[in-house]
Amino acid sequence: MVHFTSVFAGLSLVAGSLAAPSKEGLFSKITKRAGTPNSSGTNNGFYYSWWSDGGADATYTNGEGGSYSMEWKDGGNVVGGKGWSPGKARTISYEGEYKPNGNSYLSVYGWTRNPLVEYYIVESFGTYNPSSGATKKGTVEADGSTYDIFETTRTNAPSIDGTQTFQQYWSVRQQHRSTGSVDTGLHFDAWEKAGMKLGTHDYQILATEGYFSSGSSHMTVSEGASSGGSTGGDASQGGDASQGGDASQGGNGQQGDTQQPGNGQQGGDASQGANGQQGGNGNSFQQPGSENQPQQQEIDTGANEPCQ
Repeated sequence: MVHFTSVFAGLSLVAGSLAAPSKEGLFSKITKRAGTPNSSGTNNGFYYSWWSDGGADATYTNGEGGSYSMEWKDGGNVVGGKGWSPGKARTISYEGEYKPNGNSYLSVYGWTRNPLVEYYIVESFGTYNPSSGATKKGTVEADGSTYDIFETTRTNAPSIDGTQTFQQYWSVRQQHRSTGSVDTGLHFDAWEKAGMKLGTHDYQILATEGYFSSGSSHMTVSEGASSGGSTGGDASQGGDASQGGDASQGGNGQQGDTQQPGNGQQGGDASQGANGQQGGNGNSFQQPGSENQPQQQEIDTGANEPCQ
């Protein structure tokens, strides 16, 4: 079993190196600060995870149902969120307030095995696009926006299965938002059509990540389409896409390449979602160069004590 602390630390380190290559020496300057202890487990029927490298003044609180709150400042790397274990092709609705100041991400995040893949569906971000070093594989129209699709390879990096070489998949939304619905099946199918194979799901969460920044995130996640539908932008406007992290995954912030998402669902056609909708729903995959083709309670760690 991969320990929560080491795996989640890997994820955040990866995002960190991608997010701010110029800050490579900052990890040696981290000073431990008080905050919520690292933990993962279940809360009110949802899987949750929280990790901090100890360098930020940060708190994470599980609320009722699928809600959680995070606040962070003064440096360091933090990642937290709620969702499901295992993940699958599902429609995920979320709403709340996401207010980053600097480098931060809000995304659907998860892992798969066989093949081992790490994936991100980025909904909003602060000042850095974590997919900047990745290879663009196309675009997909989904949930009221265009998402850019990227892939990259992580070599000898921490993962949910220890140190491994694995792929990272990204869908990065062009219009930021902090409330809406994500049909993950549409992204999984688009990745499949782009040759990005997926495996058997591990966990899947709506994650908020901060890297040497400050901010707050008060979110509620649920399964199924939101009654209000997808809504527009939020207070976070940044340079580029962001990615979320989660407690059971790896990734290594000391390497400058991007990560990719993975998914246990392998679909046939990017224009078909997990909900069986096809063609006429306006969700289509397009490869580069083929534009003319359709294409508040404090965490109760209880039995869920963090691994040592």
